[in-house]
Amino acid sequence: MSSLTLSRHVVTIPKKIVESLENILSKAEQHPKAASFPEARLAEDMFPLSFQVWCVTDNICKGIARAQGTEPPVLERDLTTLAAMKDRLKFTAEALEKADVDLINKREEETVTLGLGPGKNGQMSTINYILGYSQPNVYFHLNMAYAILRKEGVELGKQDYLSAFTKGDLTIL
Repeated sequence: MSSLTLSRHVVTIPKKIVESLENILSKAEQHPKAASFPEARLAEDMFPLSFQVWCVTDNICKGIARAQGTEPPVLERDLTTLAAMKDRLKFTAEALEKADVDLINKREEETVTLGLGPGKNGQMSTINYILGYSQPNVYFHLNMAYAILRKEGVELGKQDYLSAFTKGDLTIL
């Protein structure tokens, strides 16, 4: 049995999240309306697909940085094509590969500061930030990306989402 370390939540699981979103976007690329997807949204007052992908990658990259005690990168919201979104996922995957898991595992109870909107900041322990703020945000925006593309007619199934999370761990009987 493996232990549940902070790095598992900062690095290992986010790698699976990136792969899941990659799977979803790869299917979307094959759709005849693919060029319109970056601006697609579930409802008029909700953010589009481009924002959902940005938010997944931004939260993962901020999680890595904050868990290592470094300044988070500023990721531009310039994801105007599915290709740009996949490039951002590649950038995020590379950041995950470079993460210092030993350092991350030593910083569980360190305090991190995060922005909560214009002129508002908050502080949390690293573990509470990752489990109670970063990961829920990442999963929410991953699910919104999936839902937007389903609404747009992309033939996605549950396994397109889940296969990245179960690969190498699930034994079919």
